[in-house]
Amino acid sequence: ILATGIGPVSIPFETVWRVVWNYLTGAGDVSDIKMSTQNIVWHLRVPRVLMGAMVGASLSLSGVAMQSFTKNPLASPYVLGISSGATFGATLAIVTGSLAFLGSYAVEGGAFFGSMAAILIVYYMAKSGKEVAPIKLVLVGTAVAAMFTAFSNFIVYKAPDDTKIREVTFWTLGSIASAEWEELIPMAVVLIPGGICMYALSSSMNALLMGESSAVTLGVNVNLVRKITVFLSAALTGIAVAVTGSIGFVGLVVPHIVRSMVGADHRKVIPISTLIGAIFLVWVDVGARMLDAPGEIPIGIIT
Repeated sequence: ILATGIGPVSIPFETVWRVVWNYLTGAGDVSDIKMSTQNIVWHLRVPRVLMGAMVGASLSLSGVAMQSFTKNPLASPYVLGISSGATFGATLAIVTGSLAFLGSYAVEGGAFFGSMAAILIVYYMAKSGKEVAPIKLVLVGTAVAAMFTAFSNFIVYKAPDDTKIREVTFWTLGSIASAEWEELIPMAVVLIPGGICMYALSSSMNALLMGESSAVTLGVNVNLVRKITVFLSAALTGIAVAVTGSIGFVGLVVPHIVRSMVGADHRKVIPISTLIGAIFLVWVDVGARMLDAPGEIPIGIIT
């Protein structure tokens, strides 16, 4: 409610609450509130705030998963080349129009397909027999990220239209300014089951912190847990990057902040990281719309 009221057009707390309550339940009279104000609250700001919360939660969860899997404190959702793959897919869609058949979802579709392609390449290149070594995954991920970045740069370099280059640049900086209600559905479809599934794995992730042999002794299927963790992280990052562009450092920093508060127990780290990540990105977005009002600063610059 607070974040919805703050912006270049400031809307009182009570007005925001009345509009939201009326649109959700049909109760209450809002005839004294201007239609333009109602539109700003319900069609512009509320989906934007919800999108910020969901993207922040997704990136934080993905960061927890990657740091747990690789046992590397510098691991983040982008360490596996997921972001670079998504950027390549989005750049291809923007500059060449190759996914025009997806209509208004062309850029999001390109980004999601690119991120999934990146994680599949990384996963199968890092595989040794039936197992995936965390250190190999990070090394291959770094190489694949560099490769997709080169592909993206080449497409931008050859782009015939300057407006397309500007569009690519703005997308890579990340923004949730144009969030719409329809875009929340794919985010929710991935985030809610992904978060539940990751919480269900919290005990197994705790066991892995003690080492592989200890985890196996405790009855953890290490290979299966790793597979699920990698693909959950890829899906959460892929959908977030597809909808909002590249927003860096959330998945790297938030899990460390949470661990400094509650320790390393994933039964606490996973839900609290989800919450802190959501709160963090909502307020970063408030900063994005207020620091250069009435203009917008891309959210990725602030994060």
